[in-house]
Amino acid sequence: MSFLDELYYGNINPNENRNRKKLPYEKALKTFSDIESKLTKELNGENLKLFNELVNASDEISATSGVENFKIGFRLGVLMMCDSLFSDNSIILKD
Repeated sequence: MSFLDELYYGNINPNENRNRKKLPYEKALKTFSDIESKLTKELNGENLKLFNELVNASDEISATSGVENFKIGFRLGVLMMCDSLFSDNSIILKD
């Protein structure tokens, strides 16, 4: 199957292929999780509600920025391909 076929049939999912075992990511995730657990146990009422809203907003920011960064990267890749296809290749390709 071609790349376009794979993309059309949903077989290309770059967001699922991320390597989450990188040390800085793993360390930050553990720190976040530990602090979130401690605060969830300590807070109650309105403060717990506000904290949960903060965590949810942070998740939304991360998800949105991830998608936008992917789009930017994809567009940059397309622009690089277009530039290489439509630029003057006479400098490189000599008879």
